[in-house]
Amino acid sequence: MARILVIDDNVELLETIRQILEKRGGHQTVLSADGADGLAKALADPPDVAIVDVMMPDISGYEICRRLRASPPTASIPIMILTARGQLVDRQAALDAGADEYMVKPVPMKELLERVDDMLAKRVAEGEAAFAGTVVLLSLRGGVGVTTLAVNLAATLARTGDHFPPVGGAEGGTTACLVDLCPSSGHVALQLGLRPEPNWSDLIQAGIPDAEVIGAHLLQHASGLWVLASPIFPVVGQGLPRAVVQATLRLLRQRFAIVVVDVPSVLDEGTMAALEAAIVVGLVVTAEAPSIQAAVGTLRALGQWSGKFQIILNQVTQGTRLPTGAIQQTLRRPLLGTVPFDPDQARALAQGAPLALHSPTSPLAQAVQGLAQELSRSQQKVAVT
Repeated sequence: MARILVIDDNVELLETIRQILEKRGGHQTVLSADGADGLAKALADPPDVAIVDVMMPDISGYEICRRLRASPPTASIPIMILTARGQLVDRQAALDAGADEYMVKPVPMKELLERVDDMLAKRVAEGEAAFAGTVVLLSLRGGVGVTTLAVNLAATLARTGDHFPPVGGAEGGTTACLVDLCPSSGHVALQLGLRPEPNWSDLIQAGIPDAEVIGAHLLQHASGLWVLASPIFPVVGQGLPRAVVQATLRLLRQRFAIVVVDVPSVLDEGTMAALEAAIVVGLVVTAEAPSIQAAVGTLRALGQWSGKFQIILNQVTQGTRLPTGAIQQTLRRPLLGTVPFDPDQARALAQGAPLALHSPTSPLAQAVQGLAQELSRSQQKVAVT
Protein backbone atom coordinates (compact mmCIF):
# COMPACT_ATOMS: atom_id res chain seq x y z
CA MET A 1 0.00 0.00 0.00
CA ALA A 2 1.29 3.44 -0.97
CA ARG A 3 0.32 6.89 0.25
CA ILE A 4 -0.85 8.97 -2.72
CA LEU A 5 -1.53 12.71 -2.73
CA VAL A 6 -4.11 13.95 -5.26
CA ILE A 7 -4.45 17.70 -5.92
CA ASP A 8 -7.34 18.83 -8.14
CA ASP A 9 -9.92 21.60 -7.74
CA ASN A 10 -12.60 19.30 -9.23
CA VAL A 11 -14.12 17.75 -6.12
CA GLU A 12 -16.06 15.10 -8.06
CA LEU A 13 -12.91 13.95 -9.85
CA LEU A 14 -11.06 13.83 -6.52
CA GLU A 15 -13.67 11.45 -5.14
CA THR A 16 -13.56 9.26 -8.26
CA ILE A 17 -9.77 8.99 -8.09
CA ARG A 18 -9.93 8.27 -4.36
CA GLN A 19 -12.27 5.36 -4.92
CA ILE A 20 -10.22 3.76 -7.68
CA LEU A 21 -6.95 4.12 -5.75
CA GLU A 22 -8.33 2.91 -2.41
CA LYS A 23 -10.90 0.28 -3.38
CA ARG A 24 -9.21 -1.24 -6.42
CA GLY A 25 -5.60 -0.32 -5.76
CA GLY A 26 -5.50 -0.78 -2.00
CA HIS A 27 -3.68 2.52 -1.55
CA GLN A 28 -4.11 5.32 0.98
CA THR A 29 -5.06 8.71 -0.43
CA VAL A 30 -4.60 12.29 0.74
CA LEU A 31 -6.89 14.70 -1.14
CA SER A 32 -6.71 18.44 -1.66
CA ALA A 33 -8.96 20.67 -3.76
CA ASP A 34 -6.60 23.62 -3.31
CA GLY A 35 -3.18 23.83 -4.95
CA ALA A 36 -1.41 25.72 -2.16
CA ASP A 37 -2.91 23.42 0.47
CA GLY A 38 -1.86 20.34 -1.49
CA LEU A 39 1.68 21.65 -1.88
CA ALA A 40 1.90 22.34 1.85
CA LYS A 41 0.70 18.81 2.63
CA ALA A 42 3.31 17.31 0.31
CA LEU A 43 6.16 19.30 1.83
CA ALA A 44 5.07 18.61 5.41
CA ASP A 45 4.66 14.85 4.93
CA PRO A 46 6.01 13.65 1.54
CA PRO A 47 3.74 11.11 -0.19
CA ASP A 48 4.87 8.10 -2.21
CA VAL A 49 3.23 9.53 -5.36
CA ALA A 50 1.66 12.90 -6.25
CA ILE A 51 -1.11 13.34 -8.83
CA VAL A 52 -1.51 17.01 -9.74
CA ASP A 53 -3.98 18.89 -11.93
CA VAL A 54 -2.53 21.65 -14.12
CA MET A 55 -5.25 24.30 -14.17
CA MET A 56 -6.02 25.55 -10.66
CA PRO A 57 -6.93 29.11 -9.59
CA ASP A 58 -4.20 29.79 -7.02
CA ILE A 59 -1.16 27.91 -8.31
CA SER A 60 -0.60 25.82 -11.43
CA GLY A 61 0.27 22.14 -11.38
CA TYR A 62 3.51 22.96 -13.18
CA GLU A 63 4.55 25.29 -10.36
CA ILE A 64 3.64 22.66 -7.75
CA CYS A 65 5.76 20.15 -9.63
CA ARG A 66 8.72 22.54 -9.77
CA ARG A 67 8.51 23.29 -6.06
CA LEU A 68 8.32 19.61 -5.17
CA ARG A 69 11.42 18.94 -7.25
CA ALA A 70 13.23 21.87 -5.57
CA SER A 71 12.63 20.53 -2.03
CA PRO A 72 15.00 17.69 -0.98
CA PRO A 73 12.37 15.54 0.82
CA THR A 74 10.08 15.54 -2.25
CA ALA A 75 12.68 15.85 -5.01
CA SER A 76 12.46 12.23 -6.13
CA ILE A 77 8.81 11.31 -5.56
CA PRO A 78 6.94 10.19 -8.72
CA ILE A 79 4.63 12.93 -10.02
CA MET A 80 1.76 12.57 -12.48
CA ILE A 81 0.32 15.64 -14.20
CA LEU A 82 -3.37 15.71 -15.22
CA THR A 83 -4.52 18.23 -17.82
CA ALA A 84 -7.36 18.91 -20.21
CA ARG A 85 -4.80 19.88 -22.85
CA GLY A 86 -3.39 17.09 -24.97
CA GLN A 87 -1.01 18.81 -27.35
CA LEU A 88 2.63 17.78 -27.65
CA VAL A 89 3.70 21.15 -26.25
CA ASP A 90 1.59 20.53 -23.12
CA ARG A 91 3.20 17.16 -22.55
CA GLN A 92 6.64 18.72 -22.93
CA ALA A 93 5.72 21.46 -20.45
CA ALA A 94 4.80 18.81 -17.88
CA LEU A 95 8.07 16.95 -18.39
CA ASP A 96 10.06 20.19 -18.25
CA ALA A 97 8.43 20.97 -14.89
CA GLY A 98 9.68 17.63 -13.57
CA ALA A 99 6.69 15.33 -14.00
CA ASP A 100 7.21 11.60 -14.53
CA GLU A 101 3.82 10.91 -16.11
CA TYR A 102 1.27 12.94 -18.09
CA MET A 103 -2.40 12.05 -18.63
CA VAL A 104 -5.09 13.93 -20.54
CA LYS A 105 -8.58 14.39 -19.12
CA PRO A 106 -11.02 12.72 -19.11
CA VAL A 107 -8.74 10.21 -17.42
CA PRO A 108 -9.50 6.47 -17.83
CA MET A 109 -9.49 5.29 -14.21
CA LYS A 110 -8.15 1.82 -14.98
CA GLU A 111 -5.21 3.31 -16.86
CA LEU A 112 -4.61 5.83 -14.06
CA LEU A 113 -4.30 3.01 -11.53
CA GLU A 114 -1.99 1.05 -13.83
CA ARG A 115 0.30 4.03 -14.30
CA VAL A 116 0.39 4.76 -10.57
CA ASP A 117 1.38 1.15 -9.88
CA ASP A 118 4.03 1.33 -12.60
CA MET A 119 5.52 4.47 -11.02
CA LEU A 120 5.59 2.80 -7.61
CA ALA A 121 7.24 -0.33 -9.00
CA LYS A 122 9.86 1.77 -10.76
CA ARG A 123 10.58 3.71 -7.57
CA VAL A 124 11.07 0.52 -5.57
CA ALA A 125 13.33 -0.96 -8.27
CA GLU A 126 15.45 2.20 -8.31
CA GLY A 127 15.60 2.17 -4.52
CA GLU A 128 16.86 -1.42 -4.46
CA ALA A 129 19.62 -0.55 -6.88
CA ALA A 130 20.49 2.75 -5.18
CA PHE A 131 20.72 1.80 -1.53
CA ALA A 132 23.28 -0.92 -1.74
CA GLY A 133 26.74 -0.45 -0.29
CA THR A 134 28.79 1.12 2.46
CA VAL A 135 28.55 4.85 3.10
CA VAL A 136 31.22 6.48 5.28
CA LEU A 137 30.83 9.88 6.96
CA LEU A 138 34.13 11.56 7.78
CA SER A 139 35.76 14.74 9.00
CA LEU A 140 39.31 15.13 10.25
CA ARG A 141 38.12 18.10 12.30
CA GLY A 142 35.98 17.18 15.28
CA GLY A 143 32.84 18.99 16.32
CA VAL A 144 31.29 19.29 12.87
CA GLY A 145 28.37 16.95 13.56
CA VAL A 146 29.48 13.78 11.77
CA THR A 147 27.84 11.49 14.33
CA THR A 148 24.57 13.42 14.26
CA LEU A 149 24.43 13.11 10.48
CA ALA A 150 25.37 9.41 10.58
CA VAL A 151 22.66 8.63 13.14
CA ASN A 152 19.95 10.56 11.33
CA LEU A 153 20.95 9.22 7.91
CA ALA A 154 20.90 5.61 9.12
CA ALA A 155 17.62 6.23 10.97
CA THR A 156 16.11 7.67 7.80
CA LEU A 157 17.13 4.59 5.84
CA ALA A 158 15.77 2.29 8.54
CA ARG A 159 12.49 4.22 8.64
CA THR A 160 12.02 3.79 4.89
CA GLY A 161 13.41 0.28 4.81
CA ASP A 162 10.06 -1.28 3.95
CA HIS A 163 10.65 -0.08 0.38
CA PHE A 164 13.52 -2.56 0.08
CA PRO A 165 13.65 -6.33 0.54
CA PRO A 166 15.81 -7.82 3.32
CA VAL A 167 19.30 -8.92 2.35
CA GLY A 168 20.49 -12.37 3.32
CA GLY A 169 19.32 -13.14 6.84
CA ALA A 170 18.29 -9.61 7.74
CA GLU A 171 15.87 -9.65 10.65
CA GLY A 172 12.84 -7.42 11.08
CA GLY A 173 12.79 -6.38 7.41
CA THR A 174 15.35 -3.63 7.90
CA THR A 175 18.12 -2.93 5.43
CA ALA A 176 20.26 -0.49 7.43
CA CYS A 177 23.08 -0.95 9.91
CA LEU A 178 25.06 1.83 11.62
CA VAL A 179 28.67 1.25 12.68
CA ASP A 180 30.48 3.48 15.18
CA LEU A 181 34.24 3.04 14.78
CA CYS A 182 35.24 5.76 17.25
CA PRO A 183 37.77 4.27 19.76
CA SER A 184 37.31 7.12 22.23
CA SER A 185 33.76 6.55 23.47
CA GLY A 186 31.66 7.22 20.38
CA HIS A 187 28.20 8.75 20.72
CA VAL A 188 26.10 6.79 18.23
CA ALA A 189 24.43 4.68 20.91
CA LEU A 190 23.95 7.75 23.11
CA GLN A 191 22.12 9.64 20.37
CA LEU A 192 19.84 6.63 19.84
CA GLY A 193 19.12 6.22 23.56
CA LEU A 194 20.83 2.82 23.63
CA ARG A 195 23.22 1.37 26.18
CA PRO A 196 26.33 0.37 24.17
CA GLU A 197 26.53 -3.21 25.42
CA PRO A 198 27.55 -5.29 23.63
CA ASN A 199 30.06 -3.27 21.63
CA TRP A 200 33.09 -4.04 19.50
CA SER A 201 35.74 -3.74 22.25
CA ASP A 202 36.29 -7.48 22.66
CA LEU A 203 36.74 -7.90 18.90
CA ILE A 204 40.15 -6.22 19.13
CA GLN A 205 41.91 -9.37 20.35
CA ALA A 206 39.44 -11.96 19.08
CA GLY A 207 40.87 -12.56 15.62
CA ILE A 208 38.90 -12.36 12.39
CA PRO A 209 35.18 -12.54 13.26
CA ASP A 210 32.56 -14.66 11.54
CA ALA A 211 28.90 -13.83 10.91
CA GLU A 212 27.75 -15.38 14.20
CA VAL A 213 30.22 -13.32 16.22
CA ILE A 214 29.26 -10.08 14.50
CA GLY A 215 25.58 -10.82 14.95
CA ALA A 216 26.10 -11.31 18.67
CA HIS A 217 27.61 -7.82 18.94
CA LEU A 218 24.77 -5.93 17.25
CA LEU A 219 22.17 -3.81 19.03
CA GLN A 220 18.70 -3.23 17.62
CA HIS A 221 16.93 0.09 17.96
CA ALA A 222 13.13 0.23 18.23
CA SER A 223 13.02 1.76 14.73
CA GLY A 224 14.49 -1.41 13.24
CA LEU A 225 17.96 0.10 12.80
CA TRP A 226 20.83 -2.20 13.80
CA VAL A 227 23.94 -0.79 15.46
CA LEU A 228 27.51 -1.91 16.06
CA ALA A 229 28.40 0.38 18.96
CA SER A 230 31.76 1.65 20.11
CA PRO A 231 32.93 1.02 23.70
CA ILE A 232 31.76 3.17 26.60
CA PHE A 233 35.33 3.73 27.75
CA PRO A 234 38.11 4.90 25.39
CA VAL A 235 40.33 2.23 23.88
CA VAL A 236 44.06 2.65 24.39
CA GLY A 237 45.86 2.17 21.09
CA GLN A 238 44.62 1.89 17.54
CA GLY A 239 41.14 0.51 18.09
CA LEU A 240 39.92 -2.23 15.74
CA PRO A 241 42.64 -3.69 13.48
CA ARG A 242 42.29 -3.17 9.75
CA ALA A 243 41.63 -6.85 9.02
CA VAL A 244 38.86 -6.98 11.62
CA VAL A 245 37.15 -3.90 10.18
CA GLN A 246 37.42 -5.31 6.67
CA ALA A 247 35.86 -8.62 7.73
CA THR A 248 33.18 -6.89 9.80
CA LEU A 249 32.04 -4.60 7.00
CA ARG A 250 32.06 -7.46 4.51
CA LEU A 251 29.86 -9.60 6.79
CA LEU A 252 27.49 -6.70 7.51
CA ARG A 253 27.09 -6.07 3.78
CA GLN A 254 26.04 -9.70 3.36
CA ARG A 255 23.26 -9.11 5.87
CA PHE A 256 22.23 -5.49 5.22
CA ALA A 257 21.58 -3.60 1.99
CA ILE A 258 23.35 -0.50 3.30
CA VAL A 259 25.91 0.09 6.04
CA VAL A 260 26.54 3.61 7.37
CA VAL A 261 29.90 4.05 9.09
CA ASP A 262 30.79 6.86 11.49
CA VAL A 263 34.59 6.97 11.47
CA PRO A 264 36.85 8.84 13.92
CA SER A 265 38.64 12.08 13.07
CA VAL A 266 41.91 10.31 12.40
CA LEU A 267 43.21 8.17 9.56
CA ASP A 268 43.85 5.05 11.65
CA GLU A 269 43.65 1.45 10.43
CA GLY A 270 39.91 1.18 10.97
CA THR A 271 39.16 4.41 9.13
CA MET A 272 41.33 3.41 6.18
CA ALA A 273 39.61 0.02 5.95
CA ALA A 274 36.19 1.70 6.00
CA LEU A 275 37.21 4.18 3.30
CA GLU A 276 38.45 1.32 1.17
CA ALA A 277 35.11 -0.50 1.52
CA ALA A 278 32.96 2.58 0.92
CA ILE A 279 31.15 3.24 -2.31
CA VAL A 280 30.49 6.85 -1.21
CA VAL A 281 32.28 9.01 1.38
CA GLY A 282 30.45 12.01 2.81
CA LEU A 283 33.11 14.56 3.78
CA VAL A 284 31.41 16.78 6.37
CA VAL A 285 32.43 20.44 6.67
CA THR A 286 31.21 23.50 8.50
CA ALA A 287 31.32 27.07 7.18
CA GLU A 288 34.52 28.02 8.99
CA ALA A 289 38.14 28.21 7.90
CA PRO A 290 39.61 25.39 10.12
CA SER A 291 37.02 22.92 8.84
CA ILE A 292 37.63 23.85 5.20
CA GLN A 293 41.40 23.60 5.75
CA ALA A 294 40.96 20.10 7.18
CA ALA A 295 38.79 19.12 4.21
CA VAL A 296 41.40 20.35 1.72
CA GLY A 297 44.03 18.27 3.49
CA THR A 298 41.74 15.24 3.59
CA LEU A 299 41.09 15.35 -0.14
CA ARG A 300 44.79 15.68 -0.82
CA ALA A 301 45.82 12.86 1.53
CA LEU A 302 43.15 10.50 0.20
CA GLY A 303 43.46 11.37 -3.46
CA GLN A 304 43.31 7.70 -4.50
CA TRP A 305 39.63 7.70 -3.49
CA SER A 306 38.82 11.15 -4.88
CA GLY A 307 35.89 9.82 -6.91
CA LYS A 308 34.11 8.58 -3.79
CA PHE A 309 34.01 11.90 -1.96
CA GLN A 310 30.91 14.09 -1.69
CA ILE A 311 30.92 17.34 0.31
CA ILE A 312 28.22 17.89 2.94
CA LEU A 313 27.91 21.32 4.56
CA ASN A 314 26.57 21.00 8.11
CA GLN A 315 25.50 24.19 9.87
CA VAL A 316 26.14 23.32 13.53
CA THR A 317 25.65 26.93 14.71
CA GLN A 318 23.38 29.78 13.68
CA GLY A 319 24.61 31.97 10.86
CA THR A 320 27.05 31.29 8.02
CA ARG A 321 30.65 32.39 8.36
CA LEU A 322 31.78 31.49 4.85
CA PRO A 323 29.56 31.77 1.76
CA THR A 324 28.69 28.53 -0.03
CA GLY A 325 30.33 29.68 -3.23
CA ALA A 326 33.64 30.28 -1.48
CA ILE A 327 33.54 26.81 0.08
CA GLN A 328 32.90 25.14 -3.26
CA GLN A 329 35.61 27.18 -4.94
CA THR A 330 38.17 26.33 -2.26
CA LEU A 331 37.38 22.60 -2.32
CA ARG A 332 36.91 22.62 -6.11
CA ARG A 333 33.81 20.51 -5.66
CA PRO A 334 30.07 21.17 -5.53
CA LEU A 335 28.15 20.60 -2.31
CA LEU A 336 26.08 17.43 -2.23
CA GLY A 337 23.77 19.15 0.24
CA THR A 338 23.48 21.55 3.14
CA VAL A 339 22.06 20.65 6.55
CA PRO A 340 20.71 23.77 8.29
CA PHE A 341 21.16 24.58 11.96
CA ASP A 342 18.28 23.04 13.89
CA PRO A 343 17.73 24.24 17.47
CA ASP A 344 15.77 21.05 18.22
CA GLN A 345 18.92 18.96 17.83
CA ALA A 346 20.08 19.78 21.38
CA ARG A 347 16.83 18.41 22.77
CA ALA A 348 17.01 15.36 20.53
CA LEU A 349 20.52 14.60 21.75
CA ALA A 350 19.54 14.95 25.41
CA GLN A 351 16.54 12.64 24.93
CA GLY A 352 18.27 10.04 22.75
CA ALA A 353 15.60 10.66 20.10
CA PRO A 354 16.96 11.39 16.58
CA LEU A 355 15.00 14.04 14.73
CA ALA A 356 14.76 11.79 11.65
CA LEU A 357 12.57 9.44 13.68
CA HIS A 358 10.78 11.68 16.16
CA SER A 359 10.45 14.92 14.20
CA PRO A 360 10.61 14.01 10.48
CA THR A 361 9.36 17.44 9.38
CA SER A 362 12.10 19.32 11.24
CA PRO A 363 14.68 21.20 9.11
CA LEU A 364 17.48 18.79 9.97
CA ALA A 365 15.39 15.68 9.31
CA GLN A 366 14.14 16.97 5.96
CA ALA A 367 17.66 17.93 4.89
CA VAL A 368 18.91 14.44 5.80
CA GLN A 369 16.10 12.91 3.73
CA GLY A 370 17.40 14.93 0.82
CA LEU A 371 20.96 13.78 1.53
CA ALA A 372 19.82 10.15 1.48
CA GLN A 373 18.39 10.69 -2.00
CA GLU A 374 21.51 12.48 -3.24
CA LEU A 375 23.83 9.85 -1.78
CA SER A 376 21.83 7.14 -3.55
CA ARG A 377 22.37 8.95 -6.85
CA SER A 378 26.07 9.26 -6.05
CA GLN A 379 26.25 5.54 -5.34
CA GLN A 380 24.76 4.77 -8.73
CA LYS A 381 27.24 7.06 -10.49
CA VAL A 382 30.21 5.54 -8.66
CA ALA A 383 28.98 2.02 -9.33
CA VAL A 384 28.70 2.80 -13.05
CA THR A 385 32.19 4.30 -13.26
